[in-house]
Amino acid sequence: MNHTNPSRRCRRLIKKSRVCKSPQGFTLVELLVVIAIIGVLVALLLPAVQAAREAARRSQCTNNIRQSALACITYHDAKKTFPPALTYSEAALKARGNTPTSGGMSGVDGNPYHGPNWAIMILPYIERQTLYSSFNFKEYISADVNREPRGTTIPTMLCPTDGAFNSQPFSAVAALGGDNWARGNYGANSSLSHCKDGNLAFSPTQTEPAWIWFGSSSWGDLSWTRGVMGGNTALSIKQIADGTSNTVLLTELRAGLSPGDRRGIWAMGMAGASSVWGHSTDDCIGPNSCISGADNILGSNRAVAEAGESTLLQNCMGVSSGGSTSFQAAPRSQHVGGINIAFADGSVSFITENIETHHGAGENIAYATNGFADFGAWEKIMCSSDGGLFNRNEF
Repeated sequence: MNHTNPSRRCRRLIKKSRVCKSPQGFTLVELLVVIAIIGVLVALLLPAVQAAREAARRSQCTNNIRQSALACITYHDAKKTFPPALTYSEAALKARGNTPTSGGMSGVDGNPYHGPNWAIMILPYIERQTLYSSFNFKEYISADVNREPRGTTIPTMLCPTDGAFNSQPFSAVAALGGDNWARGNYGANSSLSHCKDGNLAFSPTQTEPAWIWFGSSSWGDLSWTRGVMGGNTALSIKQIADGTSNTVLLTELRAGLSPGDRRGIWAMGMAGASSVWGHSTDDCIGPNSCISGADNILGSNRAVAEAGESTLLQNCMGVSSGGSTSFQAAPRSQHVGGINIAFADGSVSFITENIETHHGAGENIAYATNGFADFGAWEKIMCSSDGGLFNRNEF
């Protein structure tokens, strides 16, 4: 029997044939190189994956706003007019001691006692008849009886890109609208001017001079500021003088950054909640306006307290920090570089946030007598009766 030491025998074999080798693994250097290569590949691929995901979200967002626009058009086919951006009760305003004709702010901008808005009115045209029927229209939408339907999440009213914020409902005390308001990301194009006296139509029961949305009779002296859907009134297609393919019907809106920020609420008929107003004035210019205090919304002091003014500004969601009413709000989105808009013919375009705006920066163009001369591409597509010409290369 051969009792030769195995290691000694192996050494002999190595010397003779060099075929015996000790098993070897990765060295530390080799392992670090492999990890570095994997890290580089991940760094290269991650932006591409994120871009692909955002492209999918943006595509869904585009489809959703198109569906809402087509529903508005179908509503028009049935009613011969587009739905109003918001409806309200004069009786409720008077009960609060603030009527639309009392001067200054219109009262409706600080009044949560609203009827159905455009988004509620189109529910039957987006296969939501059951939800529409669950509202009690004899009561305000803010009434407790309507708490459940207004809290219903409607996927087609949401933009997936805003998913970080549009999943948290808005809540407030009863006097400011109550709680359980589901979010929404699309708003009616109402006016270049503020949601205030002279920009709203009174009901037939109004005994004082009948202002018709933008000025006095027949659309009045400020008719060139109007969009398509206003307060208690809206245009018909034949009244869109600039043409349906040249006039914006719906824009994107961002949901508030906190539960107390009432921007982006599909069933609430207020500026910033489901409509855009005054987005061409001294401190609120164009889409994704990053100006401090750009939006004026009811309860803005609470929004600032909850999210922080610096955070709001970093997100281009500035509001008046001293408290306000809802009379001014700009279109916004979380897409990089701009927002989706739907024209009154149902087509959808992506508008760059660098679109040309009016040339009188720092001025309230909505009240200027030479407003037409100062219109940029933004004002031309948002105004339904300015007569201004533009081409799609402008945005």
